[in-house]
Amino acid sequence: MKKLFLPLLFLIAIATLAPSCKKDSLDKRVNLSTSSETLNIKISPNQSYIISLTEASAASISKQASHYSISETRINSEDGVPVYSYIPAKDFMGADEVVLSSTIKLSNSFTQISGGCPGSGNSNPAATMIKYTTVKITVGN
Repeated sequence: MKKLFLPLLFLIAIATLAPSCKKDSLDKRVNLSTSSETLNIKISPNQSYIISLTEASAASISKQASHYSISETRINSEDGVPVYSYIPAKDFMGADEVVLSSTIKLSNSFTQISGGCPGSGNSNPAATMIKYTTVKITVGN
């Protein structure tokens, strides 16, 4: 009985004290909230401005410009990359601002979760991040 009791007690102690096999939280490994940047550009009256959002898989306008004839996001037909196009209102001179929201897919190397458990790893779908780009536009001299 003693020979059976000690190994059984040892196994119970290991099972109780050993860390459990669970996946780490994705939010702890990669900050998925948001990021932001500000671009300051200067254009002449009636001149167009186009920015290619190469790292984005999709883009939209979060805050529309105030003084425009064209202010839109679209997909470039040549390379499939989202772009933002701006043309100021006819003969407008002054400051304008637009806020773009871009969805960025993170690569699997960032999203792979492994807690040391068998079968864990790249079973989660690719994560995304939202990036806000504030474009401050000065039209004129």
